[in-house]
Amino acid sequence: MVKLTEAQKQYITNKWDHLDKKTITAQALARVFAVYPWTTRLFENFNGHFAACDRGVQAHADKVLKALNSAIKDLNSIETNFYELSSKHQTIGVDTQNFKLLSQAFIVELALHDKNRFGPEEHEAAYKFFKLVTEALSSNYH
Repeated sequence: MVKLTEAQKQYITNKWDHLDKKTITAQALARVFAVYPWTTRLFENFNGHFAACDRGVQAHADKVLKALNSAIKDLNSIETNFYELSSKHQTIGVDTQNFKLLSQAFIVELALHDKNRFGPEEHEAAYKFFKLVTEALSSNYH
């Protein structure tokens, strides 16, 4: 299992506090839907509207954002806090690969958002955080 250093935890919480979280989350979702169109299969109710500004994407961004806020609030217990969410995603048939794809899209959005201050250390912190989230979301799959 991946472990965050104290410096990485500090970076993640500080960065999260200063982001336009809703915009970044919606953009990451839209990027996944555009680059990996098969990820849209569970979102038929979006009626083919997968842009960051579309209602369905915005609503799902709220759900993702709530989960990420929870993870950042307690970086030491992500897997425990995501237990129910992992079970729910397994029940509805979400492929665990989709969590990895969304994590990568988030890292791209973070890098684009903060081009001048997103170096190797920041990338590593974000990568490790999203790896923990991905592992937690995948933990209840059989």
